[in-house]
Amino acid sequence: MKHKAFKGAVMLISGVTLLYHGYHLLSLWSDIPSQVALHVSDDELEDLGPKFLLFLMPASSIFLWLLLGFFGRKPESWNYINLTEENKHIQYAKAKNVMFILQYVGATSLIVANEALLRNAVGMDTVLPNVIAITLIVICFIAPIYQLVWATTLRE
Repeated sequence: MKHKAFKGAVMLISGVTLLYHGYHLLSLWSDIPSQVALHVSDDELEDLGPKFLLFLMPASSIFLWLLLGFFGRKPESWNYINLTEENKHIQYAKAKNVMFILQYVGATSLIVANEALLRNAVGMDTVLPNVIAITLIVICFIAPIYQLVWATTLRE
């Protein structure tokens, strides 16, 4: 990313979101019923599971973050469209940017989605976390598509 401030802000927001959710989860632990809704359809509980499953998405988020961070270190080993000696450096830089977005925004989307599940379990409003999680997931789909479209416009 050209702008280190933007990258730093994304990292800070992601870290603060994880810390806030961890604190919120632990502080509400005694208020969470032993069975929580895993799937809600038309305001009816579809599936129930133990409340310990609320730790699954944060753990998955951290695993996703680590995995994408590992893969993001060597963009030269990925496959590219229209890669030439002249444009390889810009393609590698843009690919690293996309991987950064997927790493941080993807991990944060899981945390926010889990926050919505937590809020639902204790009877709090879940609209804002749901909207944020869906928006972040959409960003995770748009970023690689944008990269792909951009790469197809390059001249060979």
